[in-house]
Amino acid sequence: MADLIKNRWIRWASTVLLAILFRFCLDVVYSLMYRNYELFQPFSSYLFAILITVCAFESIYQINKRLDKKHAWNINPYKRFALQWSLSFATGLTFAIFIRWIIVLIFIVFTYVNLLDEIVIVAFVLVIVTALTIADLSMFLLEKWRFSLAELERFKKENAEFRFESLRAQVNPHFLFNSLNTLSSLIYQSREKAEMFVKELSDVYRYILEYRDRELVTLERELEMVRSYIVLIQLRFEQNLSISLDIKEENKNQLIAPLTLQMLIENAIKHNIVSKKKPLKVAIYDKDGFLYVENNLQKKDAESYSSKLGLINIKNRYGFLTDKKFEVIESPETFRVKIPLIENV
Repeated sequence: MADLIKNRWIRWASTVLLAILFRFCLDVVYSLMYRNYELFQPFSSYLFAILITVCAFESIYQINKRLDKKHAWNINPYKRFALQWSLSFATGLTFAIFIRWIIVLIFIVFTYVNLLDEIVIVAFVLVIVTALTIADLSMFLLEKWRFSLAELERFKKENAEFRFESLRAQVNPHFLFNSLNTLSSLIYQSREKAEMFVKELSDVYRYILEYRDRELVTLERELEMVRSYIVLIQLRFEQNLSISLDIKEENKNQLIAPLTLQMLIENAIKHNIVSKKKPLKVAIYDKDGFLYVENNLQKKDAESYSSKLGLINIKNRYGFLTDKKFEVIESPETFRVKIPLIENV
């Protein structure tokens, strides 16, 4: 619709048709008001109406273009509606009353001014301007609604991608290979440790199967899975990796997206050196309604390719779930992710 209005010829053709309709409706009203008034006026009357209407509507169109730059609909719809309506009405009156009478006085034989006729014209201008302004507002609301639907679909898609990425991160061959390798070595070293490893691994996978399709989970339930996951990876990295949890008891009933913490821990291990000389330290703590996952920054020299899909998906998913902002904060020494906690109502 907006593209059609911007097309000059379509806009002018529409205005001409509107002018003819406007003039005919005016004649119908006058014929009902005055017994001797002829319904079908001379063609010159219609040409005059077309001239005035085209000039008026082109002026209104230019005014609306300026309003689009300074007072767009999406900034303040109420203010824009009031400005557009008042300026359009003033412009319509200027052409329909003042400029029309100036032309009449200059080029046409003077006739007396009938106040009732002028009131009818003002009423027509008022109705047309109000209808067009409401139509503009309706188009804005329709576009906003369509955009909201498109955003919802986009978030749904990204939500699905996040779930796929979360599951893929857990069941990828490297994770399974490392887990089985660790289990193999533990079987010979300690039967008790091997049994504990199998138990924690089954807890992690049970959590994935149970919660992978949910949008939210309590922080307490997520932490239970994370503790199992920490046991698995610390059996692999031993003293080279330390992960601390410091969460206030009152925040454990808050909600987060499932597998968020696991992905962020995996992300820290993937992109940083984990060695005896350079141990990796990951801290998970809460503060002011947010959950933080922070690690000391010691990037690998030859870092493997990363699409950063995990972080992007987490950020977009929280954009769908809450108005609170998900942030990634990087400094020369630390890498910190700020996760909004969602009220459990």
